[in-house]
Amino acid sequence: MKYSLLILLIITSFVFVACEEDQSDATQVFVVLQSGKHRQEATSGNKILYELSCSSLSSKLKNFSIKSFDIESGEKTHVDSTINNVNFDYRFIYDVPAILNDSVEIALKVKAEDLENNFYELNLWVMVKGDIGLMPEMTGIIIYSGSSRQRNAFSLKDPSQPFVMALADSIDIDIYDLPNEIDPETLSREWHTNTDVRFAKANSFNYASATKSGIKANYLSSVRQKFVSDIKPNDIILIGRNDNAFGVIMVTDVVDNNEIDNDYYRMNIKLIK
Repeated sequence: MKYSLLILLIITSFVFVACEEDQSDATQVFVVLQSGKHRQEATSGNKILYELSCSSLSSKLKNFSIKSFDIESGEKTHVDSTINNVNFDYRFIYDVPAILNDSVEIALKVKAEDLENNFYELNLWVMVKGDIGLMPEMTGIIIYSGSSRQRNAFSLKDPSQPFVMALADSIDIDIYDLPNEIDPETLSREWHTNTDVRFAKANSFNYASATKSGIKANYLSSVRQKFVSDIKPNDIILIGRNDNAFGVIMVTDVVDNNEIDNDYYRMNIKLIK
């Protein structure tokens, strides 16, 4: 009888402790994905909509955050909000970033926390696919010295049709050779713009294997200026409009003769369409 009571006491104590542990570990905060997928594929530039609902069983929610993490960009905070409600709904539009590699998996961590420091973290995954197809190319484009009377400028609307800068509207002159005022017989080897075009010399960029996502990612990570100088054969120049990548130029030849009208740059261009 004593042994039976002892066994019963041990069993009862075990059940009580187990119930206490289950109760203390029970989820008090919830984050539910109402619209969207927990795991999906996307390409750079896509927008993904997530509709989220959060709630707490024990107290009001105090904080809501969304962070992303990947091997290229590390951790980024997209949302970090203070709230004071038992229930909270949020509509989040995720802009899929440009990537350097052919594919990158991005983890999105959605976290809600209440006043009693209970929290719940929901993990979402996005597999970003780069644009692995090669881009179309315009080759053999020539612009002459800015000091000459030849075609010395062009518009990114159609780089294959250079024009004489002095005869064009200023708003059309995206890229032109800067006239050398000190020595007109010598190429300035410097390009400027009359518009919002920006340049970034990137000679380590693989022009032959250029993709849209590769151009975008490298352009955004580069120092961009309203001009590019010291232009030489084999230079790789990323171009864009402010923060928006537009394409890449490879300078194939720089000819600097003794006659102004025979000085020119020859280039190939790949544009993002």
